[in-house]
Amino acid sequence: MGYSYYTLPDGREAGYGVEATCDSPVCEAQIDRGMGYLCGEAPNGWRDEDEPGCGKYYCGQHSFNHQCTHPQCPKETDNGDICELAAEHEGDHRA
Repeated sequence: MGYSYYTLPDGREAGYGVEATCDSPVCEAQIDRGMGYLCGEAPNGWRDEDEPGCGKYYCGQHSFNHQCTHPQCPKETDNGDICELAAEHEGDHRA
């Protein structure tokens, strides 16, 4: 899949070629719907209970300051990296 333009499962257009506004309800900042503004790592949204991110797109001010439904685990792994799974997951922390 190219990430310049694609359609999300909810029907919204996305990709770094798609101009949009921040998904925060109190913000009108102009962004694109590219991976750089995505909460999470899956451009088609949240897919798995262990995967962090809500699949919405936020400006720099709100990317770490929104009510994410699946925030990243804040714990460190055995080698000191931040866990790549969603908060409150079961099992070992992994990077």
